[in-house]
Amino acid sequence: MTTTDSPRTAGRPRSPEADRAILATTLRLLVEQGYDAMSIESVAATAGVGKTTIYRRYPSKRELVVAAVLSIADTFELPADSGSTRTDLLAVTHQAFEVFRTGFAFAMLGTLLVKERDDPELVDLFRRKVIAPRMEIVGQVFRRGIDRGELRADISVPLVVQLLAGSLFARHISGYPEDDEWMETLVDTLLYGITVRQG
Repeated sequence: MTTTDSPRTAGRPRSPEADRAILATTLRLLVEQGYDAMSIESVAATAGVGKTTIYRRYPSKRELVVAAVLSIADTFELPADSGSTRTDLLAVTHQAFEVFRTGFAFAMLGTLLVKERDDPELVDLFRRKVIAPRMEIVGQVFRRGIDRGELRADISVPLVVQLLAGSLFARHISGYPEDDEWMETLVDTLLYGITVRQG
């Protein structure tokens, strides 16, 4: 314990209920009020916690917002290797759509991108903490396919990840249904161009 730590709170376990309330309230106020209008004070008052409870977890509003966005995408993980790139890509695509279906993901993204010009550090933090790790998960699926000899070794993994992600965003923004048939068509179309041809 450092000299600045409070003896009262040393060793006190964090309340899962408070954690959930803080992050859920942050998401709601971010959508309702926008980043500039939302404050840690308003989050604390609405969530029914003290400001110090939030500051102990998140030293700044930037970190609080990024943590809140992470909370709706924290189940996104690398699927077990099924031995089939198609099967694994469908698994991560389904995970991505589950995040989109919360309704918060795109609202959050729009709110944050509006801030890109006057608060680039916020968007950079969002990209590093939220976007990059999830793009890397998808990239690992493609690299496993390359290692198995299933996919062409000369493909650009970042590019095919962006093609997949871009299709998901375009589908949602266009207002078309996000159904299993479309997801399978998307994955099959992408794989057609990068699968090793036999013979």
